[in-house]
Amino acid sequence: MGCMAEVVTVPLFVLPMGIFSMCQEPLRVFEPRYKQMLDDCVLNNSQFGYIAANIDGESESGWTLPAEYGVLTSAENLQEQGTNLMFTAYGEKRFRVVNVIPAALPAEDFGDVFPSVDELVERYIEENPEGKLYIRAEVEILPPLDGVIDDDDWIDVLEMWAWQIVEMSSMFRNEELSNSEVFSVLKSEFSPYSEYSLWFACHSLLDSTEDRQAALASTTANDIMDLLKMSVVEKNTQLKAVRSVMENDSD
Repeated sequence: MGCMAEVVTVPLFVLPMGIFSMCQEPLRVFEPRYKQMLDDCVLNNSQFGYIAANIDGESESGWTLPAEYGVLTSAENLQEQGTNLMFTAYGEKRFRVVNVIPAALPAEDFGDVFPSVDELVERYIEENPEGKLYIRAEVEILPPLDGVIDDDDWIDVLEMWAWQIVEMSSMFRNEELSNSEVFSVLKSEFSPYSEYSLWFACHSLLDSTEDRQAALASTTANDIMDLLKMSVVEKNTQLKAVRSVMENDSD
C-alpha cells in the first residue's frame, strides 16, 4: 500500500448506536455542545463524525468517549423548533478514530435549562481559543468496500430474515404473517444486491455495538455478509428454542 490514508479532524457526535454509510436518520439536538457543532458544520460546509459510544463506557472529564469506527455524516434539512434543532443525518464515508481531542469544558448536568453556547464559550475562550464544547477526533478515512455479494447468497439471507420477522411477529405480537409476503417485501426493498442494501441490512439486523463496529471495520462486502449471516442465524436459533419451550408449555 503506497498511498497514505487520509487523516482529517472532525467533530464527534457520540450516540449509543452510531449510523452506517448510505443510511439516514432524523435527529434532534438541544445540548449547547451539539448546537455549536452544527453551527460549525453549517458555517464550514463540513461533516461531523457520527459514532457509537465506547463499548466499555469509558469517559473523559465526564464526556462519553467514542468507539473506534464511525461514519462521516452530513446534516441536511436543518430546522429550528423552539430550543431544538432538527435535522437529517446522512451517513457517508467510514472512518477510524486515531486520536480523540477532548472538549474544552468538563461535562456538567444543567438540569432542564441549558445555558447558551456563548455563555459556555466565555468560560474557556481566553485560555483555550481553539477549544470547542464538543469532542473532536483525528480520523483516518477508510476506503470503499471491496467486492460484491453473489445474488443467490444475498437471497438466502433475505429468506432467513423473512422467517425471523414472521416468527417474532407470531410470538411477540400474536400476529400471523405470510412468509412469502414478508419475503417479497424484503426482496423489493433489498434486492438486487447493492452496497446500499448491505448497509441498510446492517442497520436493521445488527443489534450489538460489537457487531456494528465490526461491520464498519470491514474491508470487504463478504466480511459484512458473514456478520449478517451469523447474526440472523444466531437470532433464529434463539427463536426456535423459545418456540419449542412455548410449545412444550402449552402441551
